[in-house]
Amino acid sequence: MKDRMFMERTLLAGFGQADITPDLGTYLMGYVSADRPAERILDPLHATVVVLAQGNTRTAVVALDWSLICEAITEEIRAEIHKVTGIEPLNIQLSCSHTHSAPLTRTCWTIRQGDRKIEEGLAYVRKVIPAIVQAVKTASDSLTEAEVGFASIKSLTGVSRRGVGKDGVCGGFFADPDAVFDPTMTVAHFREHGTGKSLGILVHYGAHNTAMGNTRDVTRDWCGVMKDRIASQFHCTVMFLNGSEGDVGPRTNFIISPEGMLSAGVGDGLDSVREVGYRAATDAMTALRSIREFRSGLKLSIHTAPVEFPYAPLPEEKELRAEMACLEKENLQDGKEYLYCLKALEARQKPVVPSLIFQQTVVAFGPMVLLPLPVEIFSSISLRVRKNSPYPYTLLCSQSNGTHAYLTDREAVARGGYEVETRKMFGPYIFVDDIDDRIVSACLENMKTE
Repeated sequence: MKDRMFMERTLLAGFGQADITPDLGTYLMGYVSADRPAERILDPLHATVVVLAQGNTRTAVVALDWSLICEAITEEIRAEIHKVTGIEPLNIQLSCSHTHSAPLTRTCWTIRQGDRKIEEGLAYVRKVIPAIVQAVKTASDSLTEAEVGFASIKSLTGVSRRGVGKDGVCGGFFADPDAVFDPTMTVAHFREHGTGKSLGILVHYGAHNTAMGNTRDVTRDWCGVMKDRIASQFHCTVMFLNGSEGDVGPRTNFIISPEGMLSAGVGDGLDSVREVGYRAATDAMTALRSIREFRSGLKLSIHTAPVEFPYAPLPEEKELRAEMACLEKENLQDGKEYLYCLKALEARQKPVVPSLIFQQTVVAFGPMVLLPLPVEIFSSISLRVRKNSPYPYTLLCSQSNGTHAYLTDREAVARGGYEVETRKMFGPYIFVDDIDDRIVSACLENMKTE
């Protein structure tokens, strides 16, 4: 009886990793380019996995070096993992590093890309699904009694990319070192209980993986440099979860204006990638070396609950047709505004969709909780959730288990800028202006049940 009770309280952890690098010629996504076939592999893309188990409870967290993952692909991968490992599909978190130098993995229509290259992207995804599943199986088969240490540090790996000019305009992806962003980097170090051997490391931080810039190179971007550097020193698997990266770019020294303003959108290739990656690695390793306590037997809990993303009402038909007429006079029928009007008119002929319902799986172990969301999260949302969370280490994870544009805050809606404007690229429905308040409340409510 004592042995059974001990096993039910024991936290087990296992790590796995697989290569999911595409073939040359595969269409890359990210940026505005109409055609980006891969011409060079700078570093391999990975699927990195940690499986946690306690008694009959098991979960898998899968970090993919992709830009995004749609719901359809999420469900397909979850189903395949379940067949091989038995892990319940809703207990599987699929999160993307959001590198813009990875294959197109979108299955849904967007105004920017339409149907272009979607089938090619699906072929790539289905080719690498067996490797992803094998990485989860490897992690599941290597479950070991674990002790975990946690730490956080303030890192300047990222910088606000919503610099506001003297005219009040927000745009251009200018770096604003004085603007608010979420600088918190969090690490969790898993070791084998009894021996102290490193099993794996989790690093969480929020910043776009766009230091490489708009090239035809396949790369994990700065997070790959960071992970490789940490792995070389701690001799274990390292996984990265991207946090509130919606309004945060990589902090490079790449000058993009005559006035000397720095870019927070892209860098100038490998120099920027290494610059940002080594900065991140230094901060992560500083945090890892600061850990003085490793705890075993941490409670593992998993809870799934819906998060509602309400949609604003569609524009009236009269309003849409009037805007289309103005755009036609200016010969702007190929622009995103005109295409959005067409999609909105089409949507008005169908039953109203009031909201997006997302099933959020909350994974908590000891003092750490993971909160996946299918969006690019703005920093203020992460800061508010962490401030009011019952967990010392609260990790909101962007581009997880689905993808739906930017999760902006009300200040951004009022100010405008790229992230607000591009909401129309993802379909006819747009989140309500106070979506930040709604999601903060939902995340805090879902943590109460743990």
